[in-house]
Amino acid sequence: MTPNPALALRFAIVFTTMLTTGLTLFASSGVSVAADAFLSLRAATPGAFNYARLSDIQVFLDASPTRCSVLLTDGLEIKAFQKCASITEHLEQIGLVTFPNAFGSVLLAPSFVSSLIATNNGGCRLNLRNGRWVPVSLSCDAVHDKLSHP
Repeated sequence: MTPNPALALRFAIVFTTMLTTGLTLFASSGVSVAADAFLSLRAATPGAFNYARLSDIQVFLDASPTRCSVLLTDGLEIKAFQKCASITEHLEQIGLVTFPNAFGSVLLAPSFVSSLIATNNGGCRLNLRNGRWVPVSLSCDAVHDKLSHP
């Protein structure tokens, strides 16, 4: 099988773009390379914590009045037994966009959204690149505007 230079160039461009985007988000977070790249998330057991690598998080979703679901790029979910705002209050500068939902808010990077689907109740379902989706309490037109002009 002969190498395809056009395919190799396309792969290099896509890989470089994704790496640059990830590094830009990480660098703009104010976290230095020597600092801890993990976020601590309260576990169900009092005093226990789970940890998620910041670069692997796609969405912070208030899933109940007292719980935040943290959705990862691989589609997995970590449940944090705290509101999302208490986790993300120091992450405001990394390019996340906030949308209202039934229990608080949804915070995500616009690049993780693959499509918007209107729901029957006037809200919008944000389909993510990892195959998961999250509901928000805004119309898809309003979501589109916010994603286009963060």
